[in-house]
Amino acid sequence: MGMSLTVTPEPRDRMNKRLPIPFSTQLPEIIRNNYGKWIDRRLHGNGIIEHISETGDKVFTVKVGLPPNSRVSIDTLEKFIEIADKYGLGVVRATRGMNLEFITDSLDKALKIKEEVEKLGFPVGGWGASLWHITSCTAYLTCTTAVVDAPSITQVLYNHLKPFFTGEEKLPAKLMIFVAGCPNVCGGTLAGDIVIVGHYGQAPRPDPERIKFCLPTSAEALKKAVPDVAAVCPVGAIKVFGKPDGSVGIEVDERKCIACSRCKNVCDYFDWDPSKIGVAIFVGGKTSNTGTGPRLPYKVIPWLPVNPPEYREIVAAVRKIIDIWRREANPGERLGDFIDRISIDEFMNKLGAPRTRHNRCEEISWNFGVRQFVTYM
Repeated sequence: MGMSLTVTPEPRDRMNKRLPIPFSTQLPEIIRNNYGKWIDRRLHGNGIIEHISETGDKVFTVKVGLPPNSRVSIDTLEKFIEIADKYGLGVVRATRGMNLEFITDSLDKALKIKEEVEKLGFPVGGWGASLWHITSCTAYLTCTTAVVDAPSITQVLYNHLKPFFTGEEKLPAKLMIFVAGCPNVCGGTLAGDIVIVGHYGQAPRPDPERIKFCLPTSAEALKKAVPDVAAVCPVGAIKVFGKPDGSVGIEVDERKCIACSRCKNVCDYFDWDPSKIGVAIFVGGKTSNTGTGPRLPYKVIPWLPVNPPEYREIVAAVRKIIDIWRREANPGERLGDFIDRISIDEFMNKLGAPRTRHNRCEEISWNFGVRQFVTYM
C-alpha cells in the first residue's frame, strides 16, 4: 500500500519462533521516528486531528464513520486503499469504535481525504464534544445467541444522530453508544455512555421434550455435580432436581429470572415468547481514566419493544436521554458525571422512567415506554 513495510515472516520463519514481530516495524516512517515524542494535538473541524511532535513533525488523522459492525464490500475497501495511497501514508487504522482512520502528513491532504470519502457516502467526524461512534455486534449475521438485530438498530440510530457525529449539532462532551444483540454484550462494553442491550424480556420455558439433552441422565447422576444449565444462572433462578421415579426435572423461578439468556448459551432447548423480546437501556458508564475515572452505567429503562424497521421507541428514548444531557450538562461533562451531579433519581424523573424491580424499585413494568416514547418522537 504505497510504502515499503516489513512483511509477515514466511511459515518456516514462524517455526523458528521469530514471532511476535515488533509492531514498530510496520509503522509509517514518520510515526516510527516520532514514537513517544508527540506533545500536542489540534482539531481541524470535527473529524481531523493534527498530531504535533517535539521534533516539529506533524501527522493528520481523518476519522471516517463506517456502516454498522464495520461491514464494507471489497470494492469499498479497494477505494479506501486508493485514497490512502494517493493522499495518505499508505495505511489505514480500524478503531475499536468501528470507524476507520486515514493518516497523512499535511492538512491539505487530510481535507482531500475528507472530500473523497464523503463522495463515497461516508461521514467524517467523531472527535471532541461529539458522538464518537455507535458500536454494534454482528447479531443475526454470525451469532447463535442474538436476541435482537443490533446492526439494523445501529443504522437507524446513526440515521437520526449523524449530525452529532459530524459536528453539525453540538454535545457537552464525547458520547459513545453501544448496541448489543444479547446480554453477552459483545457489541463493545457495558461501560458506555448509552448502552442498548437486547434481551428476551421474560423467564425462559424449558422445552419439555428436548431439555433432557442438557440434564443428567438420572437423579443419581445429579448428585455428583450441578449441571451447567443451572450453574450458569447468575441469580439462581434455575433449579434442577431429582424426581421420585429417578428422572431429572427442571424449573425456572420467574420472579428471580433477569432474562439474561446465560442458560441459552449452554443449552438451546429453552423457549421464549417473541412478543416479549425487547431491549434494556443503560446510561452513564465510561472507560475513561480521566475526570472521575471509569464507571459502570445505570439501567434506567428495563424494557422497550423492538419494532423494526424504524425502532421508533428505541430512537425516541435515546434522543430524550441526549436532549436532557445537552440541555442541562456543563461543558465537558460526560453523561455519567452529569447524572451523578443531579442524582440518578432526578435524572429518571426528567426521563419519565418509572422505578421497577429491574431498575432499583419493587414494581415490575415490562411495558414501560411504548406510549410515552412514541409520543416523544
